Amino acid sequence: MGIVALKVFAARASGSVGALTALTDSLIDLMALALIAGAGRSRTLEGEAGLRRIKGSMAVAAGVFMGLICLWRIGHPQGLSGGLWAPTAALGVLGLTLVLARLRAREVADGAPETRGAARDQSIAETAAAGVLLLGLVAGVLLGVPALDAAAGLILAIWMGWGGWALIRTASGHEAGVGPALTPGMPPARRGPWG
Repeated sequence: MGIVALKVFAARASGSVGALTALTDSLIDLMALALIAGAGRSRTLEGEAGLRRIKGSMAVAAGVFMGLICLWRIGHPQGLSGGLWAPTAALGVLGLTLVLARLRAREVADGAPETRGAARDQSIAETAAAGVLLLGLVAGVLLGVPALDAAAGLILAIWMGWGGWALIRTASGHEAGVGPALTPGMPPARRGPWG
């Protein structure tokens, strides 16, 4: 929740569409966790496939929507505000992401090689997204080039939509161990755009 709070602060303090896109991705993950908790984490194939399609659809829709907003802001840049607060919050997001990646690596250290590799891939993806957020805010706030913040947001929106599409595409084949993780923290079954 600390990461989500820092993303809210960064988006609110600066007006950054990159931070708003990163926040949207986190909110999609939280909504998926709520759906899973509400569904009782059904292990039936139909239940799992349905949840994967719902989360994938939310991620694709949010990715398209945020991508369009970012494209608009690339063409019509608006200055960002907030001084050092927003980049500092993004640095905090990156730091917390690295700490969580380290904790995840410790947790799966004694596991199967596939689990360790999947956890590593998930950590790399989350760290890369946090790095893109930080670079966008630094470019938008400190360098005064808000179009680069919007470009960072576009990268995150494409990433979000790609991951959502992977969830939808692999929903029916998940019982065979194919497809990315449904929830963050659960390592994906194979390497892919979501983890």
